Amino acid sequence: MNNKSARRWSLPAALAWMRRSTSTNMGRRFTVLILLFSSIVTLLATALQLELEYRRDRRAIDTQLQQVRTSYADSLAASLWSASMRDLNLQLQGVMRLPDLQFIEVDNEQNAPVASVGTARAPDVVTLDFPLTYVHRERTLAIGRVRVQASLNGAYRRLREKVVATLILQTVYTFLVSLFILILFQLMVGRHLKRIAAYSDRLSAGQFDEPLRLERRVSRANAHDELAQMVAALNSMHQRVNSSFADLRESESRWKFALEGAGDGVWDYDVPRGTVFYSKRWKEMLGYAEHELADHLSTFERLAHPDDMRETMRILQQNIDSGSSSFVSEHRMQCKDGSWKWISSRGMVVEWDAQGHATRMIGTHTDISARRAAEQELARLLAQTEQAHAALRVANDTMESQVHERTAQLERANQELEAFSYSVSHDLRSPLRGIDGWSLALQEDYAALLDTQGQQYLGRVRSETQRMGQLIDGMLEFSRLGRAALAPREFDLSALAQTVAARVRDANRERIIEFHIEAGLRGFGDEQLLEAVLHNLLENAAKFTQQRTPARIEFGRMQTADPQSRLPVMALFVRDNGAGFDMQYAAKLFGVFQRLHKSSEFPGTGIGLATVQRIVQRHGGTIWADAAVDQGATFYFTLKESP
Repeated sequence: MNNKSARRWSLPAALAWMRRSTSTNMGRRFTVLILLFSSIVTLLATALQLELEYRRDRRAIDTQLQQVRTSYADSLAASLWSASMRDLNLQLQGVMRLPDLQFIEVDNEQNAPVASVGTARAPDVVTLDFPLTYVHRERTLAIGRVRVQASLNGAYRRLREKVVATLILQTVYTFLVSLFILILFQLMVGRHLKRIAAYSDRLSAGQFDEPLRLERRVSRANAHDELAQMVAALNSMHQRVNSSFADLRESESRWKFALEGAGDGVWDYDVPRGTVFYSKRWKEMLGYAEHELADHLSTFERLAHPDDMRETMRILQQNIDSGSSSFVSEHRMQCKDGSWKWISSRGMVVEWDAQGHATRMIGTHTDISARRAAEQELARLLAQTEQAHAALRVANDTMESQVHERTAQLERANQELEAFSYSVSHDLRSPLRGIDGWSLALQEDYAALLDTQGQQYLGRVRSETQRMGQLIDGMLEFSRLGRAALAPREFDLSALAQTVAARVRDANRERIIEFHIEAGLRGFGDEQLLEAVLHNLLENAAKFTQQRTPARIEFGRMQTADPQSRLPVMALFVRDNGAGFDMQYAAKLFGVFQRLHKSSEFPGTGIGLATVQRIVQRHGGTIWADAAVDQGATFYFTLKESP
């Protein structure tokens, strides 16, 4: 490299070039963006690396704690069983020699500390508890527990040591990469953009002297790049701008003809003279030939409708006096055949005198007769619509009175049905009580005269009579559900389920039943009716798990698919590990008196699930089930959300 090149690329020259490169707004923004992006990437990479290091140290500590359990559990149990405190302390001291361990304690089976080494601290520790068991006479006995704590301070110290080195290395790397990108951008793009900007300024100033050329060697690699395309576009614009001035002058003389082609008439008003140029289309719009109307303001005054002319002239004069730049008016004008057309006149002031008074206005006339006719038709339709609305309001008032009347009739029918249900219940119960009472008397007074089979027959008569009474009670309760008024409110559904579960557990004290009820569930509805839902479902679950020890019954909320819409819904559920059922008979599940099991296996009336379905439907929800034989059953149901 010669001396000239060495002086050109010396350190002061490079720094001065860097200052010039970043002195512009774009250079500063580009530099800041590069440094910002690189810094973010550096911080993210450092954070990721530190996270991986921390996880590796944490896994090593967890592995070490598991090794303590694997290696020392048996020996610690033997020392604890033999009550050898000396051996136990020696073993604990040996464990404490492992890295990062800070505390170990051995408790006996009464959870009382027996031996410990180190100091227990709550923050920044990893704790492992494991039981100590000892095999005595072929029986495994739980004799105590061990608690081991490992400190995370060592892991944190190692991370701090790595942070400094990593950040320094990444910062140097980021600075070098950013500097290289900035230099590369300035050499390949920045200096050429400045030349293009200077050329654009000359074009905007009207200096069309010569085409643009960049100070770079043209090669096959850059002949069609973005800069070359921009230069070609600017040079093409240079040529088009030269020809655009001539085209602009020519197009200015043709604007009237363009408006004529669009179907609008053109007018040009010379305010001081009172003359108005009316285009050929303006006159044809009213049915006149070009020579039949004079180019004067009086022509407009003669053809305008008397009811509209005064207002239109007022708007025009106000526009001229105020110096406003626009004029809009809608008015009627008389055609040659005597008919009237609605015209929209739009204009603007284009010239003023030295005192600021308007001297020239130009504008257009547009035939809006069709639009005006449509507006009148729309107004007529709106009037008809208003009349229809009035008639509808009258019909609504009539319908409302009919609804009140039908409601009163329905209430009377419900009262009659309630009286009928009571009468039927009373009339049916009397014979049943008689049958049951006489059967009991026969069993008590003449039991000696009956053989075993006769006793069985008599027992069946009494059991079927009592079952008939239960069916009557179920039918009456089922019929009341459709008539009772709802009293919806928000309440604690989990607490209600706990109360119902306690009653079911009290009714089955001889069994082991595990209830798992999700906490924090809220419900909206009639609390008494929903209590009946939970009672039936939980009682059914308890009944069909009577052959399971222990019986497990769950109540909670989960997201599942609606069986009809297949859309995801949040549903409440009751799940058990009982007998289950075959899903091909699921359609009969919620029918009145429908049963999927023999009454000798699982007693019941067959009304409980029908009652549950009616209550859920009255709350705007649905209920369905999913089960398999000997694998338990799950009942899902939804409730309407609170308003």
